[in-house]
Amino acid sequence: MGGAINMGNKINTPLYEQHARVTPDGKYLFFWKGDVKVREDGSRYVIGSPYWVSTQIIENLRPK
Repeated sequence: MGGAINMGNKINTPLYEQHARVTPDGKYLFFWKGDVKVREDGSRYVIGSPYWVSTQIIENLRPK
């Protein structure tokens, strides 16, 4: 394991991203992407959706 890396603008955006997980078969990376909102009382919540990509993106970023 290493530190976090930027996975490019299709994954890392100005939106809030979290909960990245690789499927047990190693084929897909699922993550949540959304926009952080603030209620009148100051509490925060996220409006977003799950996304997925092929884990090939990891292989493409892996140091050679």
